[in-house]
Amino acid sequence: MSRLLFVTLLLLMQLRAAVTIDLSQDAIANAQTILVTLYADANEPRIDRLYVAFDGKRWPFYRNPFRKGRSFYALVPASFYAKPGVRKLVVVTVERGRKHYYAFNTEVYAGAYKVEKLHVAPSRAKISSKNRKRISAETKEAMRIYRTSTPKLYIKAPLALPLQSRITSAFGNRRLFNGVLKSYHSGTDFHAPVGTPIYAVAAGKVVLAKDRFFAGNSVIIDHGQGIYTCYYHLSRIKVKPGTWVKKGTLVGLAGATGRVTGPHLHYSVRVNGVQVDPVAFTETFNTLFSKER
Repeated sequence: MSRLLFVTLLLLMQLRAAVTIDLSQDAIANAQTILVTLYADANEPRIDRLYVAFDGKRWPFYRNPFRKGRSFYALVPASFYAKPGVRKLVVVTVERGRKHYYAFNTEVYAGAYKVEKLHVAPSRAKISSKNRKRISAETKEAMRIYRTSTPKLYIKAPLALPLQSRITSAFGNRRLFNGVLKSYHSGTDFHAPVGTPIYAVAAGKVVLAKDRFFAGNSVIIDHGQGIYTCYYHLSRIKVKPGTWVKKGTLVGLAGATGRVTGPHLHYSVRVNGVQVDPVAFTETFNTLFSKER
């Protein structure tokens, strides 16, 4: 993890709350996530609204359930397609109708993502018009899910990874299918023979459990506050949409369904609608549970 940026702002203005703002990193690769935590003193004035502005978008703050007092956190994801450069990350507080701004220089750099050459069945590389319609419908369905953010966080404990096996393909690799560049790898692939049990990494609600063209048998779990985890290419699905799961609940068995070259688990994470590096996100999010915060 990059060096910790810790900034304490003790403000002398009577109408301005004293706050401590902590950024998990001041430099991230594209498709990584910054965790912003804010702690306000117990005295008035009350903070009526909080948000983070970064790279042309606004991200919400939520009450931090893992720390007592007036403690809040925000997840700020950088898109895989974000161009390298220094941006302003601005925390905005609204107190008695007045906005106050706290700006931080934050660098986004190009991740060291590799190029992979993959060979798949022609029917999965060259897509028919019928399958294009199917893919379009599945994409729209998924994006409707990812754009939904519930106000409650269902996560109760540090996130786990779905498997402790070898990573066979890292997030972000650019992928050539049958010699043609088609996409970047939007998740992390774990070695998993057919039938390997796959468990939920945290508590949440199953919002999708079905077969899809690219992802095969898929499970998507909503963990609240814009956090989603996804489990793809399963041989069997063990949960249904609407099911509430706990950390460690069996969601399916690993397989080789969809567009694959062999059996494995593809695991991905969405944060506020943005695809992010799932391993890096797990490490960053779990710092919320640190006693130092």
